Amino acid sequence: MFNPIDFRTTAAASLQGPSGAMLRALFDQVGSGLIVCDADGRIQLANRAAQAELRSARLLHDAGGLLQRAAATEGELAQALRLAATRGRRSLVRLQAGTDRLRVSTLPLAGDSGALVLVVLGRRRACSELELELLAGSYGLTQAERRVLGGLMQEERPSEIAERHAVKLSTVRTQISSIRAKLGTRSVEGLLLRAAEVPAMPPVLGLAA
Repeated sequence: MFNPIDFRTTAAASLQGPSGAMLRALFDQVGSGLIVCDADGRIQLANRAAQAELRSARLLHDAGGLLQRAAATEGELAQALRLAATRGRRSLVRLQAGTDRLRVSTLPLAGDSGALVLVVLGRRRACSELELELLAGSYGLTQAERRVLGGLMQEERPSEIAERHAVKLSTVRTQISSIRAKLGTRSVEGLLLRAAEVPAMPPVLGLAA
């Protein structure tokens, strides 16, 4: 598996030294998955969020240092990488295997070792657990309301949330009304938009070593 601290090109080597260490730490603290690779998918750099996705091998994986789709995954990733590196074209790729899906953007970069591509991994859910906790805390949600909001983030129906937490459906509906009032929205869709506004944060805080 590719080690994100093992820089293998002159472009990545420019991140050595004190200032480079800070840049690497910042790169790792971005909650969205970020991967730098060349036109053939050779990985030059990947932050922690991207490494977690690659380790899961759900739709993407590291095949001996190459960024590739996982088995049975659909999506024109290889073509998007080539177009970004050779023609400077930005693309949005939809990767999918069954009901599992992930949107990925490919952006052209310039590097000392030639044309590089920044691959940005989309979010699998509106909020991570950490982001949900921070959102709930900033709006003063109760623990019960936080659980209901978490269920809505996972596309659960109010009846499913009520069943899972062994409470009445009317209770969940009352909590949803309270959450909407606290977040200043008029619909469940508005709650989802509020959640999507939360900046992506990594699961582990603190500067990387």
